[in-house]
Amino acid sequence: MGLQSKAHLPECRAGFDLPVLPAWLRHFFLLSSPSPHTLVAVERATAMNSRERFLTALKGGQPDRAPVAHVAAMTTVELQQSTGCFMPAVHLDAEQQARLMAANHDILGFDAVSFIINFFGEPAALGAEMDWGAPDRLPTFKSNPWRTPEDAVIPEDLLDRQPLKTCLETIRIAKQRYGDRMAVLGKIMGPFSMLQAMHGVENVLMGLLDSPSQVAAFLDICVEALVRHANAQFEAGADAVSIGEGGAGARMLSPVAYETCLLPVHRRMISRIQGQTILHICGDVRSRLHLLAQTGMTCFNFDWAVPPAEMTAAAAGRYTVMGNINTTDLLCAAPPEIARQVDENLAAGVHIISPGCATSPRCPNANLRALADAISRH
Repeated sequence: MGLQSKAHLPECRAGFDLPVLPAWLRHFFLLSSPSPHTLVAVERATAMNSRERFLTALKGGQPDRAPVAHVAAMTTVELQQSTGCFMPAVHLDAEQQARLMAANHDILGFDAVSFIINFFGEPAALGAEMDWGAPDRLPTFKSNPWRTPEDAVIPEDLLDRQPLKTCLETIRIAKQRYGDRMAVLGKIMGPFSMLQAMHGVENVLMGLLDSPSQVAAFLDICVEALVRHANAQFEAGADAVSIGEGGAGARMLSPVAYETCLLPVHRRMISRIQGQTILHICGDVRSRLHLLAQTGMTCFNFDWAVPPAEMTAAAAGRYTVMGNINTTDLLCAAPPEIARQVDENLAAGVHIISPGCATSPRCPNANLRALADAISRH
């Protein structure tokens, strides 16, 4: 539907009587408004569906309630049994992957769903040998194809290679079938994490000391692949794309190393991604929270090691935050403990409730469902 003339729009009276806006116009504000303040005015006290709720919170507006989302890998053995869609087959079957991941909304109550499970898509497409896992085990890489900079070539047909071809088709299916009622999220690796998979963790860390210019060249090549994949996901229909930088956690990089070696790379990459981005870095990164606003990301997914109140204070309205339910507790604890952590995040002003990182497929559905249930009771 095209925009109506001004004469046909509902009157905006004093007091912002905006709940009368039709759904299509609310969607227009959600996707195009450059200001979180506009979102607050448009969406204040308006009943929302899951997609509207997530997009409002992602951009700093005021949703009808806090949304629940995940950006890291999240499925369960129980969900696979319920849907009949099992890992590892789903990683190369777009129909099954879309059906399985939609259950995170339909059964677990998540407002935004990352429809890509495998974290190592780009390395797999570039020749890394993979262990594709099992119903109770996520995929991982088994080889490091890049030994020298000459090995680091991004082919023209990158997006037609598996598993990226399946990833993009999964997002297209998800957008067509489910995109009117839930937010569809995509996923890429972070450049530092991708380089660790392609070149080897030890080689990358030693390279920062012995040959930083070579590491920088490798990172630039990673960025080219990641930007292409991210923008293709937006073209396929993703509402936002997460950047998984688990390999750049506090135990891997000091604050100085992050600021000098990786922050400029994150900033350049995010500036070229044509949509909303959610950055995730594992672990206790409090020593570099003051740097994160410089990345240009929309939102930061923080791990359980960072206290929610400290996270929201550091963000200070410059970006939104989502987190930080302890993934070990999601596996081993019970719903009351999950609810306690949800309440702590809500009290601290966290915009979006989510697991702090990837979850084990052995997590019980009841613990994951406890996130949405706790918000409903709050």
